[in-house]
Amino acid sequence: MLDQIFSEDCEHIIKNTNLTKIKNTKVLILGSNGFFATYLQAILLTQKCKITSISLNNPRGIFKQLCKNNKINFIKMDLNNETKLQKILKKKFDYIFHCATYGQPKMWNDNIFDTINLNTKILKLILDHSVKFRSRILYLSSAAVYKITKINNKKKEDSELGIGNFFNENVYSTSKILGEKLCQFYRMKYKVPVYIVRPAHTFGPGQDFNIDNRVLPQIIKRSLIEKKVYIYDKGSTIRTWTYISDVIIMLLNIVQRGNSLIYNVCGRENKSILEIAKIISYLEKINKVEIRKKKLIYTNANHNKLVLSSKKYDKEFSKKNYIKFKD
Repeated sequence: MLDQIFSEDCEHIIKNTNLTKIKNTKVLILGSNGFFATYLQAILLTQKCKITSISLNNPRGIFKQLCKNNKINFIKMDLNNETKLQKILKKKFDYIFHCATYGQPKMWNDNIFDTINLNTKILKLILDHSVKFRSRILYLSSAAVYKITKINNKKKEDSELGIGNFFNENVYSTSKILGEKLCQFYRMKYKVPVYIVRPAHTFGPGQDFNIDNRVLPQIIKRSLIEKKVYIYDKGSTIRTWTYISDVIIMLLNIVQRGNSLIYNVCGRENKSILEIAKIISYLEKINKVEIRKKKLIYTNANHNKLVLSSKKYDKEFSKKNYIKFKD
Protein backbone atom coordinates (compact mmCIF):
# COMPACT_ATOMS: atom_id res chain seq x y z
CA MET A 1 0.00 0.00 0.00
CA LEU A 2 1.29 3.44 -0.93
CA ASP A 3 2.05 6.07 1.69
CA GLN A 4 -1.13 8.05 2.46
CA ILE A 5 0.49 11.48 2.08
CA PHE A 6 2.10 10.37 -1.19
CA SER A 7 -1.31 9.26 -2.48
CA GLU A 8 -2.90 12.56 -1.44
CA ASP A 9 -0.06 14.42 -3.17
CA CYS A 10 -0.73 12.52 -6.40
CA GLU A 11 -4.42 13.40 -6.25
CA HIS A 12 -3.47 17.05 -5.74
CA ILE A 13 -1.08 16.98 -8.70
CA ILE A 14 -3.64 15.41 -11.04
CA LYS A 15 -6.30 17.89 -9.95
CA ASN A 16 -4.03 20.88 -10.59
CA THR A 17 -2.31 19.85 -13.83
CA ASN A 18 -3.61 19.59 -17.38
CA LEU A 19 -2.25 16.21 -18.47
CA THR A 20 -4.01 15.84 -21.82
CA LYS A 21 -0.84 16.12 -23.93
CA ILE A 22 1.08 13.44 -22.05
CA LYS A 23 -1.78 10.95 -21.71
CA ASN A 24 -1.25 7.58 -23.47
CA THR A 25 2.28 8.50 -24.56
CA LYS A 26 5.56 6.56 -24.48
CA VAL A 27 7.86 7.88 -21.77
CA LEU A 28 11.50 7.21 -20.85
CA ILE A 29 12.64 7.94 -17.30
CA LEU A 30 16.36 8.05 -16.48
CA GLY A 31 17.16 7.75 -12.79
CA SER A 32 13.86 6.15 -11.87
CA ASN A 33 14.62 5.57 -8.17
CA GLY A 34 15.00 9.29 -7.58
CA PHE A 35 12.73 11.59 -5.59
CA PHE A 36 11.29 13.53 -8.55
CA ALA A 37 11.20 10.48 -10.84
CA THR A 38 9.11 8.46 -8.38
CA TYR A 39 6.39 11.11 -8.26
CA LEU A 40 6.48 11.61 -12.03
CA GLN A 41 6.01 7.88 -12.66
CA ALA A 42 3.11 7.67 -10.23
CA ILE A 43 1.30 10.40 -12.15
CA LEU A 44 2.18 8.98 -15.57
CA LEU A 45 0.76 5.59 -14.57
CA THR A 46 -2.62 7.23 -13.94
CA GLN A 47 -2.48 8.65 -17.48
CA LYS A 48 -1.92 5.19 -19.04
CA CYS A 49 1.55 6.09 -20.26
CA LYS A 50 3.89 3.31 -21.40
CA ILE A 51 6.87 3.85 -19.13
CA THR A 52 10.41 2.58 -19.69
CA SER A 53 12.34 3.20 -16.51
CA ILE A 54 16.11 2.96 -15.98
CA SER A 55 18.08 2.97 -12.74
CA LEU A 56 21.49 1.82 -11.54
CA ASN A 57 19.84 0.13 -8.54
CA ASN A 58 16.83 -2.11 -8.02
CA PRO A 59 13.54 -0.35 -7.22
CA ARG A 60 13.32 0.85 -3.62
CA GLY A 61 10.98 2.79 -1.38
CA ILE A 62 7.81 4.17 -2.94
CA PHE A 63 9.07 3.39 -6.45
CA LYS A 64 9.28 -0.30 -5.50
CA GLN A 65 5.58 -0.18 -4.64
CA LEU A 66 4.79 1.42 -8.00
CA CYS A 67 6.64 -1.35 -9.84
CA LYS A 68 4.46 -4.06 -8.30
CA ASN A 69 1.66 -3.44 -10.80
CA ASN A 70 3.99 -4.56 -13.65
CA LYS A 71 2.98 -1.59 -15.79
CA ILE A 72 6.48 -0.09 -15.67
CA ASN A 73 9.15 -1.60 -17.90
CA PHE A 74 11.99 -1.34 -15.38
CA ILE A 75 15.57 -1.85 -16.59
CA LYS A 76 18.43 -2.09 -14.10
CA MET A 77 21.35 -0.58 -15.96
CA ASP A 78 24.39 1.65 -15.63
CA LEU A 79 23.71 4.57 -17.97
CA ASN A 80 27.43 4.85 -18.58
CA ASN A 81 27.03 1.71 -20.70
CA GLU A 82 26.33 3.71 -23.83
CA THR A 83 25.92 0.64 -26.05
CA LYS A 84 22.95 -0.60 -24.01
CA LEU A 85 21.43 2.87 -23.79
CA GLN A 86 21.72 3.37 -27.55
CA LYS A 87 19.78 0.14 -28.11
CA ILE A 88 16.96 1.48 -25.94
CA LEU A 89 17.05 4.81 -27.76
CA LYS A 90 16.40 3.11 -31.10
CA LYS A 91 12.75 3.05 -30.02
CA LYS A 92 10.61 6.16 -30.20
CA PHE A 93 9.70 7.98 -27.00
CA ASP A 94 7.33 10.92 -26.84
CA TYR A 95 8.79 12.26 -23.57
CA ILE A 96 12.15 11.77 -21.87
CA PHE A 97 12.81 12.86 -18.27
CA HIS A 98 16.53 13.08 -17.47
CA CYS A 99 16.51 12.70 -13.68
CA ALA A 100 19.69 10.61 -13.48
CA THR A 101 22.07 13.07 -11.89
CA TYR A 102 23.32 13.05 -8.32
CA GLY A 103 21.66 15.54 -6.00
CA GLN A 104 23.67 14.93 -2.83
CA PRO A 105 27.11 16.53 -2.34
CA LYS A 106 28.57 13.27 -1.00
CA MET A 107 27.42 11.52 -4.18
CA TRP A 108 29.20 14.11 -6.34
CA ASN A 109 32.37 13.40 -4.39
CA ASP A 110 32.10 9.62 -4.77
CA ASN A 111 31.08 9.72 -8.45
CA ILE A 112 32.92 12.62 -10.07
CA PHE A 113 33.31 11.14 -13.56
CA ASP A 114 29.79 9.69 -13.58
CA THR A 115 28.42 13.11 -12.62
CA ILE A 116 30.18 14.71 -15.58
CA ASN A 117 29.19 11.92 -17.96
CA LEU A 118 25.50 11.92 -17.01
CA ASN A 119 25.26 15.66 -17.60
CA THR A 120 27.11 15.65 -20.93
CA LYS A 121 27.59 12.45 -22.97
CA ILE A 122 24.38 10.75 -21.81
CA LEU A 123 22.42 13.96 -22.27
CA LYS A 124 23.80 14.28 -25.82
CA LEU A 125 22.52 10.78 -26.68
CA ILE A 126 19.04 11.81 -25.54
CA LEU A 127 19.18 15.05 -27.51
CA ASP A 128 20.27 13.13 -30.62
CA HIS A 129 17.25 10.86 -30.09
CA SER A 130 15.00 13.93 -30.03
CA VAL A 131 16.46 15.22 -33.28
CA LYS A 132 15.18 12.02 -34.92
CA PHE A 133 11.91 11.44 -33.03
CA ARG A 134 11.03 14.96 -31.73
CA SER A 135 10.80 13.68 -28.16
CA ARG A 136 10.05 16.35 -25.57
CA ILE A 137 12.93 16.36 -23.08
CA LEU A 138 13.02 17.61 -19.51
CA TYR A 139 16.55 18.10 -18.18
CA LEU A 140 16.89 18.47 -14.42
CA SER A 141 19.57 21.05 -13.82
CA SER A 142 20.08 22.76 -10.46
CA ALA A 143 20.00 26.04 -8.57
CA ALA A 144 23.71 25.33 -7.96
CA VAL A 145 24.46 26.82 -11.39
CA TYR A 146 23.86 30.35 -10.06
CA LYS A 147 26.71 32.50 -8.85
CA ILE A 148 26.25 33.31 -5.17
CA THR A 149 27.04 36.99 -4.73
CA LYS A 150 27.25 39.37 -1.80
CA ILE A 151 24.26 41.20 -3.26
CA ASN A 152 21.48 38.91 -2.07
CA ASN A 153 18.94 39.45 -4.81
CA LYS A 154 16.61 36.73 -6.06
CA LYS A 155 18.01 34.67 -8.89
CA LYS A 156 16.11 34.87 -12.16
CA GLU A 157 16.67 32.58 -15.13
CA ASP A 158 19.01 35.12 -16.72
CA SER A 159 21.07 35.77 -13.58
CA GLU A 160 24.83 35.25 -13.68
CA LEU A 161 26.02 31.65 -13.48
CA GLY A 162 28.88 30.39 -11.32
CA ILE A 163 30.79 27.19 -10.59
CA GLY A 164 30.52 26.99 -6.81
CA ASN A 165 32.96 27.60 -3.98
CA PHE A 166 34.46 24.18 -3.21
CA PHE A 167 35.91 21.49 -5.47
CA ASN A 168 33.11 18.96 -5.63
CA GLU A 169 30.52 21.68 -6.06
CA ASN A 170 32.67 22.97 -8.94
CA VAL A 171 32.39 19.57 -10.66
CA TYR A 172 28.64 19.35 -10.14
CA SER A 173 27.69 22.90 -11.14
CA THR A 174 30.10 23.01 -14.10
CA SER A 175 28.70 19.76 -15.50
CA LYS A 176 25.17 21.12 -15.10
CA ILE A 177 26.11 24.31 -16.94
CA LEU A 178 27.66 22.24 -19.73
CA GLY A 179 24.45 20.21 -19.90
CA GLU A 180 22.40 23.38 -20.15
CA LYS A 181 24.59 24.69 -22.96
CA LEU A 182 24.12 21.41 -24.84
CA CYS A 183 20.35 21.75 -24.50
CA GLN A 184 20.52 25.36 -25.69
CA PHE A 185 22.62 24.38 -28.72
CA TYR A 186 20.25 21.57 -29.77
CA ARG A 187 17.22 23.80 -29.30
CA MET A 188 18.74 26.54 -31.46
CA LYS A 189 20.22 24.34 -34.22
CA TYR A 190 17.75 21.46 -34.40
CA LYS A 191 14.62 22.99 -32.80
CA VAL A 192 14.58 20.15 -30.25
CA PRO A 193 11.71 20.57 -27.74
CA VAL A 194 13.94 20.49 -24.68
CA TYR A 195 13.33 22.20 -21.34
CA ILE A 196 15.78 22.98 -18.55
CA VAL A 197 14.51 23.22 -14.98
CA ARG A 198 16.44 24.54 -11.98
CA PRO A 199 14.69 23.21 -8.86
CA ALA A 200 15.00 24.86 -5.47
CA HIS A 201 15.43 22.77 -2.31
CA THR A 202 12.55 20.29 -2.47
CA PHE A 203 11.07 18.23 0.35
CA GLY A 204 8.39 15.59 0.88
CA PRO A 205 7.73 11.83 1.16
CA GLY A 206 10.33 9.67 -0.55
CA GLN A 207 13.42 11.34 0.88
CA ASP A 208 14.92 8.40 2.74
CA PHE A 209 16.83 9.85 5.66
CA ASN A 210 18.81 6.62 6.01
CA ILE A 211 20.57 7.29 2.70
CA ASP A 212 19.99 11.00 2.09
CA ASN A 213 22.59 13.01 4.01
CA ARG A 214 21.23 16.44 3.12
CA VAL A 215 20.24 18.73 5.94
CA LEU A 216 16.43 18.50 5.95
CA PRO A 217 16.13 14.68 5.95
CA GLN A 218 18.78 14.53 8.67
CA ILE A 219 17.02 17.09 10.88
CA ILE A 220 13.79 15.11 10.51
CA LYS A 221 15.64 11.89 11.32
CA ARG A 222 17.09 13.40 14.50
CA SER A 223 13.70 14.65 15.61
CA LEU A 224 11.96 11.30 15.05
CA ILE A 225 14.68 8.85 16.13
CA GLU A 226 16.74 10.73 18.69
CA LYS A 227 13.95 13.06 19.84
CA LYS A 228 16.43 15.92 19.47
CA VAL A 229 16.95 18.65 16.90
CA TYR A 230 20.51 19.85 16.37
CA ILE A 231 22.57 21.45 13.63
CA TYR A 232 26.33 21.84 13.20
CA ASP A 233 26.66 25.58 12.66
CA LYS A 234 24.59 28.70 13.26
CA GLY A 235 22.18 27.65 10.52
CA SER A 236 22.37 31.00 8.75
CA THR A 237 22.33 29.49 5.24
CA ILE A 238 19.15 30.62 3.46
CA ARG A 239 17.51 28.69 0.62
CA THR A 240 14.19 28.61 -1.21
CA TRP A 241 12.06 25.62 -0.14
CA THR A 242 9.35 23.96 -2.22
CA TYR A 243 7.06 21.02 -1.51
CA ILE A 244 7.36 18.09 -3.91
CA SER A 245 3.79 18.18 -5.28
CA ASP A 246 4.22 21.82 -6.35
CA VAL A 247 7.48 20.91 -8.09
CA ILE A 248 5.90 18.00 -9.99
CA ILE A 249 3.00 20.18 -11.14
CA MET A 250 5.53 22.68 -12.48
CA LEU A 251 7.63 20.02 -14.24
CA LEU A 252 4.64 18.47 -15.98
CA ASN A 253 3.29 21.84 -17.09
CA ILE A 254 6.68 22.92 -18.44
CA VAL A 255 7.44 19.77 -20.43
CA GLN A 256 3.98 19.79 -22.04
CA ARG A 257 3.42 23.49 -22.69
CA GLY A 258 6.48 25.55 -21.81
CA ASN A 259 7.28 28.53 -24.03
CA SER A 260 10.85 29.05 -22.81
CA LEU A 261 14.01 26.97 -22.49
CA ILE A 262 14.87 27.56 -18.81
CA TYR A 263 12.68 27.75 -15.73
CA ASN A 264 13.31 28.15 -12.03
CA VAL A 265 11.16 25.58 -10.25
CA CYS A 266 10.48 26.90 -6.79
CA GLY A 267 7.99 28.25 -4.30
CA ARG A 268 8.18 31.55 -2.47
CA GLU A 269 9.43 30.60 1.00
CA ASN A 270 13.02 31.54 1.77
CA LYS A 271 14.14 30.16 5.11
CA SER A 272 17.41 29.61 6.93
CA ILE A 273 18.50 26.18 8.17
CA LEU A 274 17.94 27.43 11.72
CA GLU A 275 14.37 28.44 10.84
CA ILE A 276 13.47 25.05 9.40
CA ALA A 277 15.09 23.32 12.40
CA LYS A 278 12.93 25.43 14.72
CA ILE A 279 9.78 24.56 12.76
CA ILE A 280 10.52 20.83 12.94
CA SER A 281 11.39 21.17 16.62
CA TYR A 282 8.05 22.90 17.26
CA LEU A 283 6.03 20.32 15.32
CA GLU A 284 7.69 17.44 17.17
CA LYS A 285 7.26 19.19 20.52
CA ILE A 286 11.01 19.35 21.14
CA ASN A 287 12.04 22.20 23.41
CA LYS A 288 15.04 23.63 21.62
CA VAL A 289 17.42 23.47 18.69
CA GLU A 290 20.96 22.62 19.73
CA ILE A 291 24.00 24.11 17.98
CA ARG A 292 26.80 21.56 17.90
CA LYS A 293 30.24 22.36 16.56
CA LYS A 294 31.42 20.20 13.68
CA LYS A 295 33.48 21.04 10.62
CA LEU A 296 31.23 20.87 7.58
CA ILE A 297 32.66 19.99 4.18
CA TYR A 298 29.85 21.07 1.89
CA THR A 299 28.89 24.56 2.94
CA ASN A 300 29.39 28.13 1.78
CA ALA A 301 30.12 30.04 4.96
CA ASN A 302 30.90 33.36 3.30
CA HIS A 303 28.05 33.47 0.78
CA ASN A 304 25.14 31.68 2.39
CA LYS A 305 22.03 33.04 0.70
CA LEU A 306 20.68 31.63 -2.55
CA VAL A 307 17.01 32.35 -3.24
CA LEU A 308 15.17 31.85 -6.51
CA SER A 309 12.40 33.73 -8.26
CA SER A 310 9.53 31.80 -9.88
CA LYS A 311 7.95 34.88 -11.50
CA LYS A 312 8.57 33.57 -15.01
CA TYR A 313 6.71 30.33 -14.34
CA ASP A 314 4.00 32.00 -12.24
CA LYS A 315 3.19 34.44 -15.05
CA GLU A 316 3.13 31.83 -17.80
CA PHE A 317 1.06 29.24 -15.94
CA SER A 318 -0.90 31.53 -13.60
CA LYS A 319 0.52 29.88 -10.49
CA LYS A 320 -0.63 31.61 -7.31
CA ASN A 321 -0.59 29.22 -4.38
CA TYR A 322 2.21 27.06 -3.01
CA ILE A 323 2.08 24.58 -0.14
CA LYS A 324 3.63 26.13 2.96
CA PHE A 325 6.77 24.69 4.52
CA LYS A 326 5.08 24.30 7.89
CA ASP A 327 2.17 22.42 6.32
